[in-house]
Amino acid sequence: MKRANEIKHPVAMQKHVEELEELFAKTGVNPKLVYLQPISQKVSATKLAIDTCIAKNWRLSIQVHKYLGIS
Repeated sequence: MKRANEIKHPVAMQKHVEELEELFAKTGVNPKLVYLQPISQKVSATKLAIDTCIAKNWRLSIQVHKYLGIS
């Protein structure tokens, strides 16, 4: 983890964001890029990821194939 300059973390609930922040604080890791990916296509998971990315200047990662209906 200390060698990583990018982190992608799946989120569905606020506790997932908090766990990631705790991990950064615990390890002292401060990656250059953090990507949040909604675990599901639920509006709440997507909104949480978008809002958190905007607030923290992180990036959003979505699984486009799910929105296009391609398995």
